[in-house]
Amino acid sequence: MIAKVLRRLGLGHAAYRLAAPVYSGLWPDCMEIQAARELLLSVSRNPASSCYLPKGRYSGEEKGKDLDIIIPAYNAENYIDKCLNSVLSQKTKYSFRVLVIDDGSTDATGKILDGYSGISVIHQENRGFSGARNAGLDRAEADYLLFLDSDDELCPGAVEALMSRAKELDCAVVEGAYTEVSPDGGVLRRHGHPEGLMKATDLEGFACGKVIKRSLFNNLSFPLDYWYEDSIVRQVILPMIRVQNLIAAGISESVFLYRRNPKGITRSSRGHGKSLDSLYITMQLFEDRKKFGLNITADYYDYILSMAVQTYSRTKKLGDEISRAIFTVYADFIEKEFSGWATEDRKLACLEKALRERDFGRYLAYCALH
Repeated sequence: MIAKVLRRLGLGHAAYRLAAPVYSGLWPDCMEIQAARELLLSVSRNPASSCYLPKGRYSGEEKGKDLDIIIPAYNAENYIDKCLNSVLSQKTKYSFRVLVIDDGSTDATGKILDGYSGISVIHQENRGFSGARNAGLDRAEADYLLFLDSDDELCPGAVEALMSRAKELDCAVVEGAYTEVSPDGGVLRRHGHPEGLMKATDLEGFACGKVIKRSLFNNLSFPLDYWYEDSIVRQVILPMIRVQNLIAAGISESVFLYRRNPKGITRSSRGHGKSLDSLYITMQLFEDRKKFGLNITADYYDYILSMAVQTYSRTKKLGDEISRAIFTVYADFIEKEFSGWATEDRKLACLEKALRERDFGRYLAYCALH
C-alpha cells in the first residue's frame, strides 16, 4: 500500500534509491538456471506457440469492404447486444462487415448472435481468445481490420473517424483515445490520445481501438494458448510498421468504451499459474521477431526491461520463490540476448543494473516502487 501511494505521488524512484541497498542485503540472488526453468514449468507449461505463418494467409485476390470488424465472443450474453448495437449503429461512408466468432460459448451467446441480421457469425469449438481472433483473420477480406472485445463498445462516429484518417494519410495503423467504463456502463476514466502523425512504436500495445492494414497479418497470427496475446502488437506489428516505413497516426477522440470486467484476464490472472505466460510470450515473440526481420533497437530493449516489471506485477502472488525463478530466467535472457546493450533511460538503468548483476533484492525493490 505504501509503495502504491509513493508511485502515485511520483516518489517511487526516490524511495527505490533508499530501499534498494536494504533489499539487496535481505534476499538471495539468482537460482541455478536449470532449476529455475524446471520450477516454472512445474507451475505452468510453456505453450511455445509461434505467431509466424511461413506460408502466408492471404492470396491478394480478396475484394472485400473497406473494413472488417472482428469480435471474439465467449459466454458474452451479458454484453454482446450492447457491443453489436454500438457497431451496427455506426454512421459512416465507409463499408464494413462484422465478423463475430462464437468461441464455443456455453451460455446464450450463440443464440443471441443467430438472431442478428447484418453480421457474419462463425460458430466454433472453444479455441481461446487467440484462436477466435485468428478465425476472424482467416475470413477477413477488407483493406483494414478493427478488433473489438465482446464486452466493449464502439463510440458513435468511431469507424468514420478512424477510417477517414487512415484513407487521408494512407496509414498502416490509426489509433484513437478510449474511455474506461464500469460493468454497468458508468464512465470511470477517459484516456487521451495525441492527434496526427506518430511514431508507430509510441502507440498502445493492445489490439483494440485501432484500424490496422490487413496485409500486416498475412504472415502473422495471435499465438495460441497464451494469455497476453496482445503482446504481438508491441513486439511485432508496430515494429513492422516502423521498419517498413509505413505511416501511423492518432486521433484525439474516443473510439471505444473499454469495460472493466472483473472476470477478465487482467483482474482474474493474479495468483494463477498461467500468469507465467507473461514471461513465456515475451521470450517466444523475441524469437518470432527474427522471422519477420526485426532487429533489436534501443526502444525494444527498453520495452524488454520494462516487461520485467510487468511480469513481476502479474505473477507476484505466486510467491517469492517463483518470483526469484522468474528473475533468474529473465536475467539469463538479458545476458545472453542483449549483450552490449545499455539503456539511456535513467530509471530503467537501475532495473538493468539489478538484472545484469543478478541482484534479486534490488529487482524486488524496483518492481515494488515503479
